[in-house]
Amino acid sequence: MRIITIALLAIPGFFILILTIASFDYFYYPVISFKAENAAEASLEEKYNIDFVIDESTYSKPLGNDFGDYHIIAHPKKNPDLEVTVSVNEDMEPFYDTYLQIHWRDELNTRFGLLYEELYGTVEKYSYMVNVSFSDEIEARYDHNDTYEEILQKEANGIGNIVFANVILESSNNINDQLEKAYKMIQHFKNQNLNYFNIEIVFFNEDVQKQLTKRDRKLPYNEFNFKHLDDRTARFYFSYESEDAESVKELNELKSPADLEQYVKDIN
Repeated sequence: MRIITIALLAIPGFFILILTIASFDYFYYPVISFKAENAAEASLEEKYNIDFVIDESTYSKPLGNDFGDYHIIAHPKKNPDLEVTVSVNEDMEPFYDTYLQIHWRDELNTRFGLLYEELYGTVEKYSYMVNVSFSDEIEARYDHNDTYEEILQKEANGIGNIVFANVILESSNNINDQLEKAYKMIQHFKNQNLNYFNIEIVFFNEDVQKQLTKRDRKLPYNEFNFKHLDDRTARFYFSYESEDAESVKELNELKSPADLEQYVKDIN
């Protein structure tokens, strides 16, 4: 009987212990998140020599892990649109941030915007989205003082570009007219000798132009696509990989815009 009584008393004590540990993780660490934010801000400003603003922070500890970490979103004070992620451990030590990748991606966005405007005559916020990837070796050789353009001139064959573009057609039979622009875009990337590049162009029917609002023009690429999902009419997709012999052959066989017809597929 005594053993049973002790066991019954031990059970609540065990649950209290578990709750205490859980409360420490899920109440204590979030409460002191300001320390992680301060550490993230100090780390960014020391590494990149510019002022940053912290936007938000969350603490998480996946089930089964011994330690959690803080996921912090920040942006350079002079560039609010540049969203940077910082990871900070429970000891308030930042161990990873995405500033360099985001910084170089932003420069590529500006660079590609000039090409988009040259091809299509205008550029809105929803018009395109681009991404860039570097091999680990290349990324380790450069820092925030190096521009994307400088790295491209030295390391093109270790860089990849991914392009997503939106184009509103002028008429329902306008897609064939768009092949020349897609061809010029491919030649633009081919001439850079990149390691790889992917180009996706989504075509929207001409009615979208008539109903386009000021708010639409300011929508990010993904939000615009979601809003006008039913207005998509066709999709162009071309992918190149320098280390794939078949892909290299495919690129070299493109001799005119007409050769791109096979890469256009109807959506509806």
